[in-house]
Amino acid sequence: MKPDLCVIGAGALGTALATMARQHGLNVVLLRRPNDEANDPTAGSLRRGAFSASAERAQALRTAGSLGLNNAEPKPNFRTIGERADAIADAVALRDTDDRLTALGITVLSGDAAFLDRNTLRCGEQTIRPRQFVLATGSRPMIPALPGLDHVNYFTPDSIGDNLRKLSHLVVIGGDPSAFELAQAYRRLGAMVTLVPQDGLLPGFDAELVAVLLRDLREEGLVILDDAEVTAIHKRSQGTGIMLRHGDGEDNLDVSHILVAMGRLPDFDGGWLDAAQLRPNRLRADQLLLGPDGQTSNGRITAIGGAAGTDAPHVALRQANLLLDRLTGRGNGRLDPALVPRLVQTQPPLVQLGPLSAELRPGQLVLRSNLAENDAARAHSLPQGAAKLVVDSKGTISAAGIVGHGAGEIAGVLALALSNGLRLGELAHLALPQPSAAAALIDLADQFQVQHQPPAGWKARLPRLSR
Repeated sequence: MKPDLCVIGAGALGTALATMARQHGLNVVLLRRPNDEANDPTAGSLRRGAFSASAERAQALRTAGSLGLNNAEPKPNFRTIGERADAIADAVALRDTDDRLTALGITVLSGDAAFLDRNTLRCGEQTIRPRQFVLATGSRPMIPALPGLDHVNYFTPDSIGDNLRKLSHLVVIGGDPSAFELAQAYRRLGAMVTLVPQDGLLPGFDAELVAVLLRDLREEGLVILDDAEVTAIHKRSQGTGIMLRHGDGEDNLDVSHILVAMGRLPDFDGGWLDAAQLRPNRLRADQLLLGPDGQTSNGRITAIGGAAGTDAPHVALRQANLLLDRLTGRGNGRLDPALVPRLVQTQPPLVQLGPLSAELRPGQLVLRSNLAENDAARAHSLPQGAAKLVVDSKGTISAAGIVGHGAGEIAGVLALALSNGLRLGELAHLALPQPSAAAALIDLADQFQVQHQPPAGWKARLPRLSR
């Protein structure tokens, strides 16, 4: 078989790429591996989103008094919540059945695959030699080498959705976005939750905005031990013992369940490395050596999504679109990290574009807006949060971060502005329906214009020139 494209991995990302490639007229082979659905990050993200929506509704009942309604303590049914999340994910999965993909003209193969050489793959009796291979194999949870962890039962972000019972005391080990999202959701559904970041508090996010998020989460009753780390785990007749080390010494924590959320690792067959001439990353041997567009050391193989170390579905889809542009001759774009929002889907959400914590260059300044003064946040009784921008003297935005009500809405406008080269001053003229969370952008634009007004002499002459 000599197709234009061979996609290895038939999770949500792989099938989406195969479908889009077919729509562009490419001849496509899609290889479905035995464990593609089990570790699919898109399906997992959708399940967590549905679960978090139930938790958000429970919190709304609990805090209804702030909106003039009677508070009510929710009584969650974890079986029903879990079945609803599974049903939503399964409904989306129906779009990716083999029958539908075959009807679209995609050749679907199933089974284990092995590279024969850098250009050829064998799957069962079929030998495939395409123009381009794509590794869309996803990722798997990273499990730390903690003493005693292998002697107890524990959840990962992939498996905790299978739990249909209330958790009395959950300890979350890890500090990535999924750790915070699941910790807040279970706290809102009545569990006592302790979060031990272990590998840092949301690495890569601005410390000032993270501090705002931590304050809100702690007000909801989530215990965050940001100065501690887990050193050992002990199995007991009743529950589990967690040994902690912090600045004041050591401590013990009794818990009922454990969730390990310390990031993810690319999920691909290590035997492919030599045969396909793929080089591992020298700094992280569990990842491939990749170029900025996911290109491996083999010019015929590109990695996207979890295989490229990127678990956010929206980033992976952007990688897939850029790859199709190159294959169809419509462009040779590159993924710009500054234009892709990174987010933590807690309440309030945290979104960041670009490196906010980087050292400022000459002429750059930081602008801040207090979302507690935003009319939309006040109307929803959520008056907390902040927006932060880094701009130069011309108003060009290089980085942004928002935590608070409407953070996604604001980040969407900023991402559009960044990708189209709009300057902050131009955002001052947005005509937004009120109340709107995005009105914070007008506040930031006004701040910039006040600090960059024309010289005093010209300021007095301009009205007369206009007349």
